[in-house]
Amino acid sequence: MISLPKCKGITRIVLEGQERRLSLNERLIVRAHWLICKACTNFGKQVALMNKASRRWRNYSED
Repeated sequence: MISLPKCKGITRIVLEGQERRLSLNERLIVRAHWLICKACTNFGKQVALMNKASRRWRNYSED
């Protein structure tokens, strides 16, 4: 049986994904964890929302 990282490890991987492209294995581990952990799923959504807002702000400030 494969052991998934705990929430702290998943958080680290998700944040590293902001700096680099995650490997297939890392993406699968995060997705599997998200199936069982609502808090980490919410964290992932919050990170995605912050990235989207940040991109929009950068595009707006460049105009």
